[in-house]
Amino acid sequence: MRTIHPFSGVDHLCPPSLMLSTQQVFLIASLLCFVTFLVLFSFRENGVKGIRQIILASVLGMAGNILYAYGRELSPFFAYEVANGVYAAASAAVLVGYRRLFGRLANTRTLAAVVAGLTAAVGYFHYVQDSFLARTVIASLYQAGVAGAIGYTLLRSRAEWRRPYYPKLFILAMCSMIAAGHIYRVLRQVFADNPPASLLEPSGWNVLILAAGAFALPVLAFGALLIAHRRILLLAEHAANHDFLTGALSRRAFFDIGNREIARVVRTGRPMSLLLIDMDNFKPVNDMLGHAAGDRVLQDFVHEVQQELRSIDSLCRMGGDEFAVLMPETNPSGAAAVADRLRIRIEQSHALLSGVTLSIGVATQQPEDTLNSLVTRADAALYTAKQGGRNRVSMKQELVTHACST
Repeated sequence: MRTIHPFSGVDHLCPPSLMLSTQQVFLIASLLCFVTFLVLFSFRENGVKGIRQIILASVLGMAGNILYAYGRELSPFFAYEVANGVYAAASAAVLVGYRRLFGRLANTRTLAAVVAGLTAAVGYFHYVQDSFLARTVIASLYQAGVAGAIGYTLLRSRAEWRRPYYPKLFILAMCSMIAAGHIYRVLRQVFADNPPASLLEPSGWNVLILAAGAFALPVLAFGALLIAHRRILLLAEHAANHDFLTGALSRRAFFDIGNREIARVVRTGRPMSLLLIDMDNFKPVNDMLGHAAGDRVLQDFVHEVQQELRSIDSLCRMGGDEFAVLMPETNPSGAAAVADRLRIRIEQSHALLSGVTLSIGVATQQPEDTLNSLVTRADAALYTAKQGGRNRVSMKQELVTHACST
């Protein structure tokens, strides 16, 4: 019975039982690629870069493994050149997907040229100068290079890693094993006294290498799936905790962060202040210039305010044109000073913000405060600022009201 070498297209005579075993290996690998494809396909619209390339790799991996599995029933052209070219393209697509997952540029034209060159080389060492050794070296070094490039991409991106780390470590381990396996195959083929004439020879090492090579692609696609799943969770968490229009934190995030800060103040005794901000003259912007202009004003407002805040401060959109700023490690005088700087900055941005000004209520947490009582006192101070003529800062510290006006 004639079988086709799965990676370099060599003919080999082997028992039917071994042929069935190798065929099953490739069909299982194809099935794994299909399962990965189904899961990744459901993620395609979730905004994670690189997913589409991994989906393509899964489809090509299915095709390549099926070509390997049924190589003896196919013409030599499909069993040799097409099978190797398709599988090489699948590996290249995985590499592009990983590059994009980690925000790196991927030179697809260069990779396409490499895949075309590999396919042409397989054809040359098949039709012109028949050499199993040359096909083995070319195919194995290519696959080792792809695995090494994926591992290098992860290592270059390690400063951006976020918990959990196990998906990245899993991928690095798999890349190392895949690259080492292909390098071992090349060294064994070149330097062994009796090198195998085919991976289909009935020995434990050959069957193990065959299975490892067949499962490498679905394993790498699965690793990308782990990364993509985590990215989707982070995107969903970001969407839940941020206002879609302005990018400020959401009302939900305000209460989550605020309650944590209240607990921290109770534990450490360090101060925390709250600013409640209402935009004066915002409604006329919407009425006269339209909602698109109002949206731009809100976006510009958030941008301007963030220039005055520290990294530990939290700007939250409470709804409409009302915002809150949680300020850890900030006493009453510090909070009032920041509030007045914000008021002046927005007042001086007349052209940018269409004449909008700010009324700001300030409150600093007291020992008996809950988040709700702190918000109530800041809201009372904001009401005082509004009633006092707008474009001003008012502070509510227990029962004492202090106003800073223009």
